Amino acid sequence: MQESSSSISIPGQEVAYIAPPMTVQEEDAIIHSRITNDEKGLRRVTKKFHNYMTVAYTPASTPPSSAISSVDDAREAFLVELASFQLLLKKSLMVCEAEARQVEEYQMEKERIADQHVNLKSQIEQLKLSLEHAQIQRRRKIEYDAIAEKINTLPSREELNASISSLENDMAAIRAEHENQSRIIYTQKNALDSMISELNSLRLMGKPEVAEDSRAASPTPGTNVEEDIEMGDSVSVRTREESGELKEDKEAGENERESEDEIPLARKLLNPGARSFTPSKSRTSTPVIRSSTARSTPTLSSKTPEDDDIEMGEVAEDPKDVKVKKKPREEELEEGEASDESSELSDPPDD
Repeated sequence: MQESSSSISIPGQEVAYIAPPMTVQEEDAIIHSRITNDEKGLRRVTKKFHNYMTVAYTPASTPPSSAISSVDDAREAFLVELASFQLLLKKSLMVCEAEARQVEEYQMEKERIADQHVNLKSQIEQLKLSLEHAQIQRRRKIEYDAIAEKINTLPSREELNASISSLENDMAAIRAEHENQSRIIYTQKNALDSMISELNSLRLMGKPEVAEDSRAASPTPGTNVEEDIEMGDSVSVRTREESGELKEDKEAGENERESEDEIPLARKLLNPGARSFTPSKSRTSTPVIRSSTARSTPTLSSKTPEDDDIEMGEVAEDPKDVKVKKKPREEELEEGEASDESSELSDPPDD
C-alpha cells in the first residue's frame, strides 16, 4: 500500500504530513464505511475547507478589504459545513449505537428463545411421560372397575362358605353311598359266584350215570302204554348213544342249561328252604328227562325235517304223551327235593 503524503504551505514555513500505515482491518473498515455511509457531507466539508485554505493563505503583500471579507465568509461557510457534518456524525453514531443495542437485544432474544426451546422440549418430554402414566392409570382404573363389577356380582363370603360346606357334605354322603354300594355289590358278587359254583357242582353230579340209568330202564311184560313208551324211549336212547347222537344232544342240553342258568341267576336265587340234592334219588329221574328230549325223534336212525330246524343248544318241544310221563315223575320226587330244571321254588326273592 502506498503511503500518502501531503504538504501544507504555511506562510514562512512548509510542513510535510505523512499518514501512518493502516492495517488490513482498518482498510476493510474504511471500505465498508465508504460503501455503507453517505460521503456527500464529507465531500462538502472538504470542498469548503479547500476554499477557505485557498482564500486565507493566498500569497499577497497587502490583502485588500474585499479579500478579508471573502476569507471571513469562507471561514464561516466552512464552520457551518463542519457543524452540519459533525451533527451528521452524531446522528450516525446514535444510529450505530441503536443498531448495536438492537444486535444485543437480538442476541439476548435468541438466547432466550434457545433456552425456552430447551425448556419447552424438556416440558414436552415430561408431559409425554405424564400422559403415558395417565393412560396406564386410566387403563388400570377401567380394569379395576370391571373386576369390581364382577366381584359385586359374586355372592358374599358367608354364602360361598355355606355352599362349599354343603357341597363337601354332599360329597361325603356320595362317597359313603358309593362305598356302601360297592360293599353290597361285592357281597352279592361273592354270593352269586358261590351259587354258580354250587349249581355247577350239582349239575355235574348226575351226568356220568346217565347212560347206566338209560340202560336200566328196560320194559317188563304186562306193562301199559306208558311203559311201552318208556321202552321205546330207552331203545332210541341206546341207539342214539351208539351212533353218537346222544352225546351231541347232551352237549347241546348242557350249553342250553348253562345259558339259562347264567341269565336268570343274575336276578334269581335258590330257595333257601329246599333240601340238598342227592344223586341216588335223581338217577331215576335223569334218564326220564333225557328220554323226554329224545322222544322228539319218531324213528330210531333217521331225523325228521323238524329236527333240522332245531339249532344247536335248543331243546325240541315235547309231544303230548310226554305230559303223561311228567306227572308220574313229579310224584316220584319227594317233598322238598330239588330237580335239575328250574322251578317256581328256585325263584329267589328280589333284593
